[in-house]
Amino acid sequence: MATSQAIGICIGEDHIRAVKLRRVGNNLSVQRMGASPTPAGAMTGGVLHDARILADGVRRVLKSYDISGNSAYLALPGRAASSRVLELPKMKDEDLGPVVAGEMEHYRMIPPGQGAFSYIPLGKPTEDKTKILLMAADKRIVDSYREALRGAGVQMEVLEPFSFAAARACFNDLKEGGIALLALDARSTELLIFDNGTLAYSRQIEVGAMDLTDTEQPEKAHAKQADAKGESAAGGESVPRLMESGGHLQTLLFEISRSLDFYHREEPQAARVQGLVLCADQETLSGLDQTLRDELELPVKVCEPLNNLRYSESHFKPEYIQQAGPAFAPAIGLALKALEANLEAPTMDLSVTDQETRIVRAAPKRLAVALVISLILVVAATLASLQLRASLRQRQQELAQTRQDLAEVAKTAQERSMLAQRVREAQEIVQLRGLPWSKILFQIAEFMPEHQSWLEDIKTNSRSTTTLSLEGGAVSADSVATLMDSLRVSPLFGSPKNPYTKKDTSRARQTVKFRIELQVTQPPDIVLQPQNQEALAELEAPGGEPE
Repeated sequence: MATSQAIGICIGEDHIRAVKLRRVGNNLSVQRMGASPTPAGAMTGGVLHDARILADGVRRVLKSYDISGNSAYLALPGRAASSRVLELPKMKDEDLGPVVAGEMEHYRMIPPGQGAFSYIPLGKPTEDKTKILLMAADKRIVDSYREALRGAGVQMEVLEPFSFAAARACFNDLKEGGIALLALDARSTELLIFDNGTLAYSRQIEVGAMDLTDTEQPEKAHAKQADAKGESAAGGESVPRLMESGGHLQTLLFEISRSLDFYHREEPQAARVQGLVLCADQETLSGLDQTLRDELELPVKVCEPLNNLRYSESHFKPEYIQQAGPAFAPAIGLALKALEANLEAPTMDLSVTDQETRIVRAAPKRLAVALVISLILVVAATLASLQLRASLRQRQQELAQTRQDLAEVAKTAQERSMLAQRVREAQEIVQLRGLPWSKILFQIAEFMPEHQSWLEDIKTNSRSTTTLSLEGGAVSADSVATLMDSLRVSPLFGSPKNPYTKKDTSRARQTVKFRIELQVTQPPDIVLQPQNQEALAELEAPGGEPE
């Protein structure tokens, strides 16, 4: 059952951002949100180095913006997880997990039994194969983030890749057609492509927001901060801006363009990408949306994750909500996950690092239910046993009677079967007596194109003894057409029809199967074989009708 309040936290090398959402009925509202610089020494190159220092930073954010709670959903930075796309034969969902786990160990994404992994399908599966996006995180990394949150006074419930959290926050913009999502972390960029709301492509680009600005020092990047009301907390020093001519920007544009070309080439049946949604800090990366629009020649929309959420203008200025929203998209998406909103968005959880931990976490929530179910099963089994004993004798008596009835039914069925067989034999004799078979077979054999077609079966129609059905094969449809032309001009046959001519895939070389129906138009001219004469005489004699 969904909780009424939830905290989402996104940790990057530049900032720590936290959001607290509340659900009242179907309405979601922002209770608190805020950001603070990541403490120096906590992270470098997008990788966590000191959980204690990071815990101090998280604690400072939660305290500064009055964000309280016992648990939180955390976004995992892009460089902290490894990913791989697998192409696997189509199989049942219950068989997929062990196969994916085996592939992960084969590619040595993490040491065996020393990490967490999760996977989701990519695109729509074909008849014979499916694509899987596999992501894995080392146990030491997962445990470090768990330790950092525990040091800040909260329990880590979920650890989700930040790109998936960002996609959930702006999922309404990803549901129709081909849309690409570009989510920028401090040291990496995630490109996700959606085909009518289904994740079809994922790629990490090793260029992040801090690589695109005019400073490489995090402390300078934090010189200007805005509080929740949009007021400057430290004026005087300029905020780093996008370097429009930098080599990192050109690398990012080139890799995005290359990924789009690859996707269109590899997935021709999917909807072509017709737009891009950007999730990035609009203060430090102002103008990036226009640059992407000009270089990629695609419509670019800056995500607005707070549009569908309520907030109090006494706590948040509308200008601040509009400007800060894109940077808070991953934290908002995590809180939405906790509140069970936007459930159709793709999801992953890398917080569980082994099977034992999964069992321990699941047990407290399910122990009471398991006990009640066990008690119900014991009572039900006892009652069923008593009832079974009471009815067993009655069932044995009924079974004996049923055996006798079945014996009588079997005897009657055998007699009726023998009678029906005699009737069918008589009917076949009656049908055969009027057809000039020697002339028919000779004429058909003469019409068959030599070495081009062959006859496999001749049948008579049960409702008309002068209607024949020819079935056979030919090397091509032209041979069947030649046979039809010959049958049309024959005085022996009339009204030939060709119900079907279709390819025969059971042979090594390509052939066709055909069926032709026709009428025998000449008067009977036949000498019955001795066995047919005897059968016919028996039918025509008084009392010769089949019983």
